[in-house]
Amino acid sequence: MKSFTITNAIVVTPNEVINNASVEVEDGIITQITDAPMENSDGSVIDANGGIVMPGIIDLHTDALDAEIIPRPGADIPIAIAFRELERKMSGCGFTTVYHSLHLGYESAEKHSRSKYLRDEVFRTVHEESQSKTLLKNKIHLRFELTGVEAYERCFEFMDKGYVDLLSIMDHTPGQGQMSKEHFIDFVTRMGKTQEQALIAYEEMISRPIIEGERLEALVNHARKLNIAVASHDDDTIEKVNRMHALGVNICEFPITLETAELATQLGMHVIGGASNILRGGSLSGNVDMKEAVMKGFVDSLCSDYYPPAILHSIFKLRKEEAIPLNQIVNMASLNPAKAAGIDSRTGSIELGKEADLLIVRLFNDIPMVTHTIVDGDIVAQSSVKIKYRDNVSIHTLTEANER
Repeated sequence: MKSFTITNAIVVTPNEVINNASVEVEDGIITQITDAPMENSDGSVIDANGGIVMPGIIDLHTDALDAEIIPRPGADIPIAIAFRELERKMSGCGFTTVYHSLHLGYESAEKHSRSKYLRDEVFRTVHEESQSKTLLKNKIHLRFELTGVEAYERCFEFMDKGYVDLLSIMDHTPGQGQMSKEHFIDFVTRMGKTQEQALIAYEEMISRPIIEGERLEALVNHARKLNIAVASHDDDTIEKVNRMHALGVNICEFPITLETAELATQLGMHVIGGASNILRGGSLSGNVDMKEAVMKGFVDSLCSDYYPPAILHSIFKLRKEEAIPLNQIVNMASLNPAKAAGIDSRTGSIELGKEADLLIVRLFNDIPMVTHTIVDGDIVAQSSVKIKYRDNVSIHTLTEANER
C-alpha cells in the first residue's frame, strides 16, 4: 500500500498543526498536504477519524536491543529473534527509525550481562538483520566506553565495515559524568560492601587507562570522515562541553546540568534529553530535570534511553502540562533528531517530497495510542481499537504488524 490518502486528520507539520486535513502519499512519498478532505486517485483512503497524524518517531538512543538480547544476566536470546521481536514492539510505540545503542568496551556491562555473545557477533548480526526486509529503519549507534582501550581498534573496524550510523563516546568512571564519588560510594555500600572496600573500588576505577588526547581525536575524525554523527555523553562540566565541541562532536546527549545543556545549545550542538526523565518527573541520579531543560530551550531532541514508550507519552505530557505547541514538541521527536543524524533531507517531518514515515495517534483517557505506524508508505503496525469503558478505563487490542 505505497499510495493512499489519509483524511479527516489533525496533521502536524514542522511549523503548524492543521485541522480537518489530508495527506496524500504516492509510491511512499508525501505528495500533497491540504486542509480539506481528499481522496486518492485509486480510492485507497485511511480515515483518521479525527486522529493526529504526525511524523514517525526517530530515536537516536535506545538501549532496548541489548536488553532484548539479554533480558536477564546469562539469559541469551538468539540475536535475530530479539531483533525481530523488538521491531514489533517498537512499531507499536510509534518508531519509524531506530538507532539501536550497542555498547563496546563497557567492561562492567559485559560482566553483568554474563552473555555468551561476543560484541563482534552482536554488531555483525544486528547490521545484517538491518539490511534485510524489516519493519522499521534500523541503524546502529555505537556507544564506545573510553576506558575500553582494548576495543579501540574495533571502533575503526566497525565504522569501516559500515556497521555504525552514530558514534557516542562515554566515560562511566565515577567521580565525574553521571555518578559523583559520593553517589558511587553510596551505591557500592548499598550492595553490601564496606566503606573501605567502596573506596578501594573507587580508586581502582579512576586509575584505569582511558582513550584521550590524540587517540580520541583520531576516533572522532575518522567518524566525521565517514559522515557519522558523533555524540558526547553525560557532559557534566563547561570544560567538557568545550572540549567535545572543539573535537568536532555535534551532539550532546544527556547533559548533567542546566549549565552544560545551555552551553551546548549556544555552541550549536544538538542537545538530546531522555524522555524517560520527563515522563517519570526527574532524573534517576539526581541530575538535571529534562522537563526544566526543555522549558528553558536547552534541549532540542528527545530519546527513549531505557524505556521506548517514553517519547510518545512525553510529547503529550509536555503538551498538556506546559501548553507547548504540538508541532514544536513533535519536532523534538522527529525532525530535530533527523537533523542531528543528518537524515532530515529524507525523513523526520510531514513535508512534500519526504518519505512517508507517519503515525496516526489517538488519545484515550488522555493516553496517546498509536493506531497506525507507516514506514516508506507501508503500514507496518495497525491497531484495531475497541473501546470499552469499565470504571472509566479504556481497553484496546493491538493487531499484528505487516512487514514492509
